[in-house]
Amino acid sequence: MPTVTFSVGRNALNENFINMGGFTVGPNAGNVSWFYGAGSYNGISHYGNGAGGTALQFSGSTFVGLDDSQGEGADGDYNDLTVTITSGNAIFTGGQLYVYYDPVTIYNFYASPNPQNSTGGTPQYSTTLYWSSVNGTSATITSSAGEFFSVGTSGNRGIFNLPQTTAGSNSPRSRSYNLTVSNPNSSKSASASVSVRNDNTPSNGWTTSFTNLNASTLYTLNIGTLSGVDMPTTISTTAGNFVGNGGSFSGSRNFTNGQAVQLRTTSLPFNTSMSGVASNATYGNTNSKTVTVSYPGGSVNVTITTKAPVVKETFNYADNVGKFPYEDIDLVVNTPLEFTTSAKITADDIEIAQEVKLDKPDAQVSINNGAWQNVREI
Repeated sequence: MPTVTFSVGRNALNENFINMGGFTVGPNAGNVSWFYGAGSYNGISHYGNGAGGTALQFSGSTFVGLDDSQGEGADGDYNDLTVTITSGNAIFTGGQLYVYYDPVTIYNFYASPNPQNSTGGTPQYSTTLYWSSVNGTSATITSSAGEFFSVGTSGNRGIFNLPQTTAGSNSPRSRSYNLTVSNPNSSKSASASVSVRNDNTPSNGWTTSFTNLNASTLYTLNIGTLSGVDMPTTISTTAGNFVGNGGSFSGSRNFTNGQAVQLRTTSLPFNTSMSGVASNATYGNTNSKTVTVSYPGGSVNVTITTKAPVVKETFNYADNVGKFPYEDIDLVVNTPLEFTTSAKITADDIEIAQEVKLDKPDAQVSINNGAWQNVREI
């Protein structure tokens, strides 16, 4: 509320008074102040205790003088009681005291967050404008996008339509806002510009196949380098697998532009199926699994292939001679056996269990010192 200060002068014996919008000065001289409503017109009345009436005379916009003893020999000098406006945004006009609005002051106008960098991994299009001011009666906000908002003279407003960026071509993007606070006598403006980054759609390629891997082995595989984004980007994978970078892995995590994306997974065991494998083949079948890696705007299937196991064993038996498998006491003097055996060897070529076959129907095998058993013929 505006404050107006008056300097009051007295040059008469009579007691005279001037009332200005409910505030009365006089009869004595001095400096006095009063609070008035901004933009108000205040009527002026006057009176005194001397013979006759009183009259006023205005000089300029800041001085009024009273002359008493009207009709009773008044001297017409209009200085029996004087009032001068010494401070405050007010004038005398049209026989009234008009009090202006104090000038508008804008204390602040800003946005938060600014910049809006979408740090949580989800593209963001929002910010909040904050402002405070005094002495205004109305306020508006306009934007470089052509928006117009009528707002309070102090407060805040949420913005939810910040522009979309494209990494590498128009990132970051900006939108400017202009605040204007006004009253009937003054107006002030302030501006704020908000920057935004919200492109999380990768443009890079991906490595989708890894082959000839060892069985049942934990691997950390580089599947690509993230590019084409300007904000943290969430990449995830299927259960039991992990994505990460630099030794830190989880099922889902945020990556930034230029970071290597690694997939941590365990290869499958050897494929034990012999379907389609030739009888004289050295290697069996590979074993593959597919791991899905998802990113904003799509996903990629990464094939993890365990190498084919060795299925052919070379039996390096030493010769076994000078023994007689059947008793024939008429030829030699010995202690004959009804069968003979080879030396023991370790199957060290094959990588998965294989069936043993023989080319003689009357031969048997013993595995790991187990019972002798017949096997199928080659």
